Amino acid sequence: MQNRREEILAKRARLAELKKQNELRQKDLHASRQSTGNSSELIAPTPGRVGSHKDIDKIISEIERDSRSSSTGPGSGPHSIARGSRPNSVLSAGELSLDNSDAASPLRAHGGFQSQSPTITLQTLNTAPLNTVYEYSPSPIKEVFSYSKGVQTQDAWTSSQRKSRDTFSESEEENSPAAVRSPKSNKRLSRRERDKEEELRQNIRKEIEDELRAIQGPPENSLSEQQVKPNFPARALTAEELGAVTSSGSFLDFIERSSKVIERALDEEYDVLADYSLQGYGGLDDEEDGFGKVKGRAGRKVKEHAQFYDERWSKKRMISGLGFSPKFPELVLASYTKNPSAPHDPDGLIQVWNLHLHDRSEYVFHAQSDILTAKFSPFHPNLIIGGAYNGQVLLWDTRAKSAPVQKTPLTGIGHTHPVYSIDVVGTQNANNIISCSTDGVVCGWTVDMLAQPQELLELTAQMPARTEDIAPTCISFPQSDPTFFLIGTEEGIIHPCHRYDRAGAKAGIDHRLNYRGHAAPIMSLEFHPAKGPIDLGDLVLSSSLDWSVKLWRARAPAATSSSAVQQTQIATPLLDITREDVIYDAAWSPVKPGIFALVDGAGSLEVWDITMDTEVPVAKVMPTARKSTGMFSRSLNKVKWEEHDGKRLAVGGLDGVVSVFDVGSELGGADNARHEEWTAVKKTIARLDAASLGASNGATGR
Repeated sequence: MQNRREEILAKRARLAELKKQNELRQKDLHASRQSTGNSSELIAPTPGRVGSHKDIDKIISEIERDSRSSSTGPGSGPHSIARGSRPNSVLSAGELSLDNSDAASPLRAHGGFQSQSPTITLQTLNTAPLNTVYEYSPSPIKEVFSYSKGVQTQDAWTSSQRKSRDTFSESEEENSPAAVRSPKSNKRLSRRERDKEEELRQNIRKEIEDELRAIQGPPENSLSEQQVKPNFPARALTAEELGAVTSSGSFLDFIERSSKVIERALDEEYDVLADYSLQGYGGLDDEEDGFGKVKGRAGRKVKEHAQFYDERWSKKRMISGLGFSPKFPELVLASYTKNPSAPHDPDGLIQVWNLHLHDRSEYVFHAQSDILTAKFSPFHPNLIIGGAYNGQVLLWDTRAKSAPVQKTPLTGIGHTHPVYSIDVVGTQNANNIISCSTDGVVCGWTVDMLAQPQELLELTAQMPARTEDIAPTCISFPQSDPTFFLIGTEEGIIHPCHRYDRAGAKAGIDHRLNYRGHAAPIMSLEFHPAKGPIDLGDLVLSSSLDWSVKLWRARAPAATSSSAVQQTQIATPLLDITREDVIYDAAWSPVKPGIFALVDGAGSLEVWDITMDTEVPVAKVMPTARKSTGMFSRSLNKVKWEEHDGKRLAVGGLDGVVSVFDVGSELGGADNARHEEWTAVKKTIARLDAASLGASNGATGR
């Protein structure tokens, strides 16, 4: 018991010492507050002070427990129940408030805990409200995070910057006093909401990164995923698959089109050694002679431009027709007869050549019979019209296959004999195909329907000689009148014809007038193009197998007499040009009024100018002969001018070779046509007409 008392006394002494130290600290604190001048400012307690208070409360509780145990021994009296029922809240009052602990300490120091006292003084304890002390005052406005694409994509973000910012914001939220000490904030930001917020943040970050990648593009040194890993990896085709691909129609069409494009680009020839200081291009003004050479002086030269021949299709075929495209001047059409040594090949053939593609033709069209004539439609550039040996009129389309898209039937309706001549007359909106055959039938067709002719004329001879058949070989229409035309016959006579009935004459041959002068079948007949200031549309040029070319003036027949028997008027030619060989074809220049070209059986191309000379041609040239061509295969039977500017000529013959020539500025070119040339032709025709009239009057006088 004595030891216990000594221990209590030691603790009281220690308590007194602690109180004394506490009073000294309070004085220091009061002095510091007065020095700062703000006594109402709350100072957060330091960890040392809090520890001292806890020690004081612990010592007081031990002393009171010891005093209660010593005073509540056996036989302590009736007050034991009261002392044992003392509430324990008095012991923990110091833990709740610093003031209560300080107020209770003087009472204990002045003998409030003496065990000899029979009575216990009741103490009244007051609980102060709890106050939270912050090191940093929280913001009164809650921070709201909003994400805007426009704001966040203004500056270029990097992954490191985004990571540091996100880490800093998360650490700020975790270390903020509101997040640590506010229970409401902890309740709001539950784990599920935090997960949702984090997921939203990740989605927004992903969208921003995608937009930045789309704006900036892929890096230059990085390959795209498609380049690294193709969706359809290439594999080697088997022999069967390769054969199926290469033999398909679409593959062959593609190769045909693409190879033509490459060949056109590579086939252009240019003379890198050309001397532009000379008077002409490459010395073409010099006088030269020979096959394929230039012949004529400056301005009247004729030079071979290109030759076209296909070993597969042109071999042993004769050219029966030529023509230039009205829309594409570089395209040349050529029709061919059958090849006797190839019975399995189609008999009729048409090839369309390109001046920029010399090795093969642009288009190839077939027919079941020999093609005797063919030409481009002037109103439909994609259409080609031809006449066949079996009497059919055929129509091809360059947009379709090689077979004709339309053809006339092999029945009694239409032609039953070979069609040697064909023409297209009318306007763009109303035009007809006119064809004639050697059975004396002239038919009119429409492009839309070739099943039956829209017009049909049977040409017959005059009554006294009705037994004679009219066998037309060529036909020609004037530019000004599509209802009137001339036909050349195998008898060497030219007949005027009308498509419809008119005053004084019925449809068919007008027997009041004919043109006689040729002694052999007429091979070509053509009206003057008449595209100048002076009307020369009544001039007609004809060629015949009698080795001559004749110039005619078409005129209206005289008024019919009242007699029953009408006398036929006979017109004579204005100019008769006789050559050294058979003349197969002759054609007017489309731009020069007095120039025409002819081809003969000797293989010569001659260009004539009636205003300069009517006895000698101004230019004469022969195409370059192929090695396999014999002497008798050099014959030329067709000639055709290019209709746009008249600077080129195309000729063809028995060897199946198409030759294209360039003519000089005095022989062709629409820009070089002068008004004086038309006047000179008019004077020449007047002089020839006067000489012809004097000769006819002299013959009549004799």
